[in-house]
Amino acid sequence: MYGGFQQPISRRGSSVNQLLSNGSIKWQQSGVVVAGDNLGRAGGDANLLNNPSNVAFDSRNQYFYVTDDENSRIQRYSVNNGGDRAGTTVYKLDDSPVPSPWDPSDRRNRPSALCIDSRDNIYIAEMYAPRRILRISPDGRATTVIDPRNSILQSCSGIYVDRNGNIYVSDWQQSAVLKFDQNGQNGEIVAGGNGYGHEPNQLYHPMGIFVTEKTGNLYVADYVNQCVRRWSPGSKEGVVVAGGNFPGTDLNQLNYPSSVFVDDDERQIYVGDSINARVVRWSAGAQQGEIIVGANNLTSESREICRVSGFKFDQNGNLYIADNYGNRIRKYMVDN
Repeated sequence: MYGGFQQPISRRGSSVNQLLSNGSIKWQQSGVVVAGDNLGRAGGDANLLNNPSNVAFDSRNQYFYVTDDENSRIQRYSVNNGGDRAGTTVYKLDDSPVPSPWDPSDRRNRPSALCIDSRDNIYIAEMYAPRRILRISPDGRATTVIDPRNSILQSCSGIYVDRNGNIYVSDWQQSAVLKFDQNGQNGEIVAGGNGYGHEPNQLYHPMGIFVTEKTGNLYVADYVNQCVRRWSPGSKEGVVVAGGNFPGTDLNQLNYPSSVFVDDDERQIYVGDSINARVVRWSAGAQQGEIIVGANNLTSESREICRVSGFKFDQNGNLYIADNYGNRIRKYMVDN
């Protein structure tokens, strides 16, 4: 599944944020596979992935973590792995207890979203039953921080944790974004929630989300509406800031956007354009985006990315893409 958290780079250094707010920065167009198989083979061995959807970094940029959806696990890799692509399983959802009234034989508890906060707590969301938000502490203790049986959450497709510990969740089923406090309590709808649709006060199956720390603006990858919407705090309606021109491959179009990242000053909006197999950058107020990495021609057999399910930037501005159809993570270096 798609929809992941984009860790605020500004916590890690203003120079990286300045880099990403620069609309002229480029990335190398040939990526390196840093997790999974070069040929895209799926599997459950340590050196393989099966439908990876998200990637996230720890606070020191020593490790990156991957949601390995079909294997129901979270894998950890060293950033400087010297070419060793064998991951370490840090959590296996199949091993976690499922509270009643759910039937364990019916569960499909695959990780749908992932984030890591500034204290290196790992948050894992489940799209399907039992639809929990789990928090894994640095010492490996797992707790259910949001339980849908006693909250307004129905189905999670994206997650973000701000610097105060507030938890934002994309609810696929409700077509809304929910906000909870750091204890997973006091849930409220902060975007959408008016049924799925195309109106300014609606979302249609939201995916990845991002919250700017300076303004609190919420950016939502509005999957079926083929756009990214910005919701200001307290606003009842969202504003389209990227896409919104029906699905397509033109530079003013998106094709089922899965993920989003925005620099601190909100100058540049980076979008995982999933089916177009590319990451695009939209300058604030622009009428079209620019492809920074990925397919210019979807029919080309030489294209490196099958589908963009999620992406992250590391402390140096290098781009990591979770290619769920390609069963791998690719790294694209900043082109100096």
